[in-house]
Amino acid sequence: MPTAVPSRVRAARLVALVLSPGVVWGATMVLGAATASSGARALAWGIGAAVLICLVPWLIVTKLDRQGQLRRGIRRFGLTPLAVCAGALMYGVLRAIRWLDGPLSLAAVIFAACAGLGAVLLLSRVVRLDWPAASCGAMAVILPLMLGMPGLSAWPAAAAGLWAQQVLGRGTAGVLAGSALAGAAVCGGTYALLLQAVR
Repeated sequence: MPTAVPSRVRAARLVALVLSPGVVWGATMVLGAATASSGARALAWGIGAAVLICLVPWLIVTKLDRQGQLRRGIRRFGLTPLAVCAGALMYGVLRAIRWLDGPLSLAAVIFAACAGLGAVLLLSRVVRLDWPAASCGAMAVILPLMLGMPGLSAWPAAAAGLWAQQVLGRGTAGVLAGSALAGAAVCGGTYALLLQAVR
């Protein structure tokens, strides 16, 4: 007879799903484009970037893994295949923004995500970092800078995301807190610097 999953774990799974890096960064890209200007064009830029950068890499890597074309399996590779796909698409979207005069605030979000992803990949050889926790830390800094007072709602959301990661055993409190601080510093710092340049 299967054991029932505790309600705390079920809640943590739901929170982790809602605050997964793809959702966090996708929503941030849409908001970043929308803050640049109102209208359908800005929204189309944000949604297009979110789909290309957050959804497409996951779909590609998941499909390859299910077909057995990733010989070692996706779990053993970790974040690297997704980072490679997302990095290539980030570069493409940034070029499109430049050529087509897209929203620069969206470019700032993409650069922040790229900086954070690169930092997690490079530093993970030395210290254990968690990309979902780093994304929560980034969200806690970027959204208040982007939206002002309404963006402060990112703080309890980030705390909920870290709680979910700990309940699900995806890292110790120290690893998750360190990852969130790294995301806040690298992603938030990159966004803040670029935001000053585009305003």
